[in-house]
Amino acid sequence: MRKLTSVIMTSYNQSLWLSQMTMAAVANVTRYTDPEEYEFILMSDSEKFKVRDDFKCLKIDKYIRTQGEGYTKSMNHGASEASGDYLVFMQNDVFVHEGWLPSLKHYLEHGLAECIFPDQMPRPRRFVKESYDMGYQEAMKFGSRDAGLFMITREAFSRCGGWDEDLSLLAERDFYERLGKAHVNYKDTCKVMITHIMAATNFSRLHENPKEYEEMMKKDADKLNG
Repeated sequence: MRKLTSVIMTSYNQSLWLSQMTMAAVANVTRYTDPEEYEFILMSDSEKFKVRDDFKCLKIDKYIRTQGEGYTKSMNHGASEASGDYLVFMQNDVFVHEGWLPSLKHYLEHGLAECIFPDQMPRPRRFVKESYDMGYQEAMKFGSRDAGLFMITREAFSRCGGWDEDLSLLAERDFYERLGKAHVNYKDTCKVMITHIMAATNFSRLHENPKEYEEMMKKDADKLNG
């Protein structure tokens, strides 16, 4: 029986361009993913501009609006709403391409990893073409990791305790540590490549309210450093 994947996207649509970026990211998932393979959960916190789907062409199974919940709480909330055996956590500045979901699932289904990170860094055309001919195990030698998108088994996510809800900007660093402490087998792969406009949401907050951004960074750093 085919196992379902729950794709959980977090968004913070405080401006028109951020909401449009969210819509474009959702559209890529819809365009390049077989609908029966996944459910899509959109977590939209404190939104000022909604995600529009006037022509009913986006696959959004659950559109959950929250107020002041924040990044990490939204991801844990989305996971609690998910029904899939596999969870994908995805930021709203990430763009997937053809074959991304079944290729990531291959690692989990064949015991190569419990958590898999696709390649999220710019690559030259030569490397991209070489990756097409790589086997799944060989591709694990060349991945590069960031937390814009990753897939994890539900069991492994529960084992590491989910996301630290007190963190925001440095939440990914903490999550890597949680994966290690819980002995989760996590790997990188270049068999799947995604486009990630890194830190797009947080950089917009930096420009709009630098004092708030600095306070968030300090709060996270103080917590992580004990």
